[in-house]
Amino acid sequence: AAPEASAYEDGFGMTEGYDSAGNAQDTSTTVPEETAAIADRKLIKTVNMDVETREYDKLLSAVENKVTELGGYIESLDAYNGSTYYSYRSTRNANLTIRIPKEEFQNTVSELGNVTSRSENVQDVTLTYVDLQSHRDALQTEQERLLQLLEQAESIEDIITIEQRLSDVRYQLESMESQL
Repeated sequence: AAPEASAYEDGFGMTEGYDSAGNAQDTSTTVPEETAAIADRKLIKTVNMDVETREYDKLLSAVENKVTELGGYIESLDAYNGSTYYSYRSTRNANLTIRIPKEEFQNTVSELGNVTSRSENVQDVTLTYVDLQSHRDALQTEQERLLQLLEQAESIEDIITIEQRLSDVRYQLESMESQL
């Protein structure tokens, strides 16, 4: 977890053709984006998109490639490949949740398919981020002090007590880093 905010973009859905009701598939996108030039805010942007295409396989493949290229990952994928038994015009659809540190992903989807609907929501997590950073810094200071005490400890009992606390602090630090 870097000190700067990393943007994440979650998912989208897509459909090839239409079902009898003309429904397209639902989508979801989340993006913490950095606005350091403005106020160094830490924002999580969630974008939901409904996308339809006649080139389902091409769109799905392009999305997977772009996700990898942008340093993201597909958190979940639900795909339905249709059935020829229930209708002469089978629909295929996919619902993906994607996490990407770049907002430009939306343009890729828009270029490859028809975006039938889109909604966006931005959540400011700056205070939570700053609190986590402060807590992490305090834990790092405590870890340094414990290491100094460990060097000075003379009894086995003191060494064991310090090592137990040091283990707890390291666990908390790892947790803070992953949250950041």
